[in-house]
Amino acid sequence: MGNFKEYRLNLEEIRASLRGVQRDFARISEEMLMRREPLDDRIIDNLLAGYAYVDQLLEDGVDMFSLKGSDHILELNHIVLCGVDARVRLEYGPHILETRRRFSQGIGQILDWYAGKKSKSACKRAAGVYVLGVSQPQLFLEGNHRTGALLASYILVKDGKPPFVLTRENALAYFNPSTLIKYKHKKKFLDMQYFLKKYMKYFAEFMDETLDKKTA
Repeated sequence: MGNFKEYRLNLEEIRASLRGVQRDFARISEEMLMRREPLDDRIIDNLLAGYAYVDQLLEDGVDMFSLKGSDHILELNHIVLCGVDARVRLEYGPHILETRRRFSQGIGQILDWYAGKKSKSACKRAAGVYVLGVSQPQLFLEGNHRTGALLASYILVKDGKPPFVLTRENALAYFNPSTLIKYKHKKKFLDMQYFLKKYMKYFAEFMDETLDKKTA
């Protein structure tokens, strides 16, 4: 399979950006619409492992949005929640099994949507996948926002753009709309045709404006 990768992810720059958000999280959280779990070291380490996994998939030319490649989407969620330690995976065995069941019910709609948007820009495709994964019914039991950010990064980097990475400057503009998306339902006509399309447009513009070349 051909290598379509133009960037290597700069994991050190990504780490530095996430650490900056971690240090400033108390201030950022004061303006959040909803209280969120702080970015502790475990979350950051697992996110970095997720970015490294995305980097390797792109290096190997894997198409995550094919039926065969979609297992890697599930693996990204396992990484952001459990990391890569087999012992931790074993501890979360029942949760992982339930997550797989949930995933199998929802991934088809996202794959179909993505297949129909190949002519759209990478930012529009990344935003759409993110919004569809986070909105109800969510693709995973937990970790939908983090996994969605990694999926968006895969789409962006595959198209020769930097990944999406959280920063102190873009955190609120990311967190607050993401909270609202979580309460919209893609199987409800009004939500899908109006609200979710509005958020897809918002995140496409947001990503286009905030991508940082230092992270690639």
